[in-house]
Amino acid sequence: VYLSHEPIMVLTGIVLGAVLGSFLNVCAYRIPLGQSIVSPRSFCPQCNSPIPWFRNLPVVTWLIQGGKANCCSFKIPMRYWLVEAFSAILFGFLFYRYSQVPDFGQLLGGCTFAWLMLAVVVIDMETMLIPDRFSMGGAVVGVLLSVAFPSLHHIHSASEFMNRVGSGLESVIGLLIGSASLYWIGILAEKALKKEALGEGDVKLMGCVGAFCGWQGSIFVIFGGATLGAVILLPIMLLGRFSSKRDEEGEEGQTLTWGQEVPFGPYLALAGLIYLVAIRPWVDDWFDSLIWVFSQASPG
Repeated sequence: VYLSHEPIMVLTGIVLGAVLGSFLNVCAYRIPLGQSIVSPRSFCPQCNSPIPWFRNLPVVTWLIQGGKANCCSFKIPMRYWLVEAFSAILFGFLFYRYSQVPDFGQLLGGCTFAWLMLAVVVIDMETMLIPDRFSMGGAVVGVLLSVAFPSLHHIHSASEFMNRVGSGLESVIGLLIGSASLYWIGILAEKALKKEALGEGDVKLMGCVGAFCGWQGSIFVIFGGATLGAVILLPIMLLGRFSSKRDEEGEEGQTLTWGQEVPFGPYLALAGLIYLVAIRPWVDDWFDSLIWVFSQASPG
């Protein structure tokens, strides 16, 4: 009986994604505190008791224990389970996609980029910081993977050497355009608003996005991230403004207000994931058609 390899690929992706999601939770907790992500082994944040491996299984353990630690009264935040579950689903989908057209380079590059973007969402939402190891380190990894696997940027020619050179250049150009574009947008916004509009972490993050996604992807992510932020935050601010009530002492309830500083990195990262997972072919084709139109309209 013929057994398709697709279920095996999907299962592999789900298991790998869950494991890497668990590791991401470790990174999100320890890196902002300046702690090692390797040593010591996993421990309870409340009583510091080591967690045995059979009580540290991704996704499963949280469900079995009802979100509670076995060693003390510590309640494990649901964020841990959500990160592991979403990572498992995302990797399962990517493994399924690249099982249709086997391409190890795109699979490795896609999974690496997805994990980096998910890490940025989690850490920046909680700390409003994007560690350089994810932004700058991710940009370096993106360039190296692009040189090693030209299919990451859909570079195909008769010469393997030229494939690698072309893919590497595409990655570097994307890195420069992504970071430079957001930098100048931030400078102009700062002049207009008379205060800092973007952090350096966001600019460096766009270098990572461009290294993996090329210049087309980086431009889409900048405007896609801004659109996502507006779509998500504007209703929250409007709802908070109309539903806020004063308490008994006459103090205003805590709501998201106009002018309040919010992290932009998570929306850039989410736009990057949308580009990678869903709409990259359409975005790239749109840019290609736009370039063709301008080339036809130019003199000569």
